[in-house]
Amino acid sequence: MKTFLKQAFVVSGAALNIVGHGCAHGYPAVLFAQLIRDGGPVTLTDHDTSWIASSVGLMGIVGNFISPVFMSKLGRQKSHFISTIPALLGWIIFIFGNTVPMFLLARFLHGLALGLRTPLAAILVAEYTEPRYRGAFLGTFAISLGLGILLSHIWGAYLSWKNTAIVCSMFPIISMVIISLSPESPYWLVSKSRFEEAKKAFKWVRGDGEQQNEELEKMIQTQERELNENGNGKEIYRSFSITRYALNSFKSIMKIFKKKEFFKPSIVAICMLIVFEFGGAHMLAAYGNVILQAVLNKENLTDVTWQFTVIDFLRTICAFLAIFLLKNFKRRTILFTSGVMTVLSLTTISVFMYARNSGYMNQAWLVDVLPMVLMITYTFSFCIGIVPLNWVICGEVFPLAYRSLGSTLSTSFLTPAFVISMKTAPHLYSSIGVEGAFLVYSATLTFCLSVMYVLLPETKDRTLIEIENTFKGISTSDKEVQLSLLEKKVSSV
Repeated sequence: MKTFLKQAFVVSGAALNIVGHGCAHGYPAVLFAQLIRDGGPVTLTDHDTSWIASSVGLMGIVGNFISPVFMSKLGRQKSHFISTIPALLGWIIFIFGNTVPMFLLARFLHGLALGLRTPLAAILVAEYTEPRYRGAFLGTFAISLGLGILLSHIWGAYLSWKNTAIVCSMFPIISMVIISLSPESPYWLVSKSRFEEAKKAFKWVRGDGEQQNEELEKMIQTQERELNENGNGKEIYRSFSITRYALNSFKSIMKIFKKKEFFKPSIVAICMLIVFEFGGAHMLAAYGNVILQAVLNKENLTDVTWQFTVIDFLRTICAFLAIFLLKNFKRRTILFTSGVMTVLSLTTISVFMYARNSGYMNQAWLVDVLPMVLMITYTFSFCIGIVPLNWVICGEVFPLAYRSLGSTLSTSFLTPAFVISMKTAPHLYSSIGVEGAFLVYSATLTFCLSVMYVLLPETKDRTLIEIENTFKGISTSDKEVQLSLLEKKVSSV
């Protein structure tokens, strides 16, 4: 219990950081509504609001590519602390700023903080927590993000937009305190061959039992074996960290990308992010009323208010239920059950709408009841598995040596996928209808899920070293042979 509480303490820093980012996602609705309703120091045009809303994504990409350099050079703890600084500065600017340029600067800082945190958060949980708790801790991220959005909207209903910013700024401050009191990641310390420090950090956060000591020894032996087999491994990565951004070291890049333990997890993570976005993670929140209007065949958006509330409430319930599922069921079972149900429900909704529009379904009770049942089924199927597993899989699959790099590479696809899905959705709805768009999304999900079915190993209750060896194609007997050869090599020296 003591080690669990220590792990929960460390993870709470990341969770509170994500709650703060959820507040940043929900804050523009508060800002725009109050400035338009009450007037204020500035009058916003549509051009202004669109830039203020979208600027987070632009700086998020920048943060995605800066984050691996910080994680590799400075460590997980310092990188996590740094990610909270622009978030806090953004809230301070909202508190004192009264012009559109200041609002944009604040949003750019929030986007930078989001970009720095996105590759880092899942890695933190994966490296600090035990395999049996990892899924549950990672599953709290979806709850944290949704909670932040909800809280910002609730506070904005009773407080001014400046006072709302003051309250929201508490999250990065509290996160800073928790991060300062947390140790450095033992995995990062091992990757830097700082074994004594790694042992102290590992025992603080994971305990001193036989199983924990065995995992620690395997981690150290794996790092020593990597150093013996590829003495310049760290130099390659350091070179990559610098030259990747300068685009002048193609040889180093290709050497890393050809490794099975790197490109396979990268493909899995990218496919997971595409499934997450095109399955409706953000589209349902932004265009849910438009989707419901088409599916339920209503005349006005106001006619689906209570149905939209039901969908939002169901998403929150699923976020809590997902923690139980991640704790008790295998990752592949949850992912592919959720994925198949999501594809089938999207396809069924599409077929139903085509049939109704063609006049094949005229029964009043069927037309009124069935579409809402199908939307509830779709929302439940998607939110119960795919949404929480997006965080889990991206945090578990990458090997120790390239974890920060791989996580950044995969999560850098999140913003483009977000932009593409959000920008194309209205055009798809107007050109081929919601029913046609759902078929496109079903096909996209089917392809990506098929790729993951082939490449993704089971990761539940397995150490990160065991997951890495699976991608390398090393079985248990192979590992024992390699360790024996390594011991002989060391003894001969």
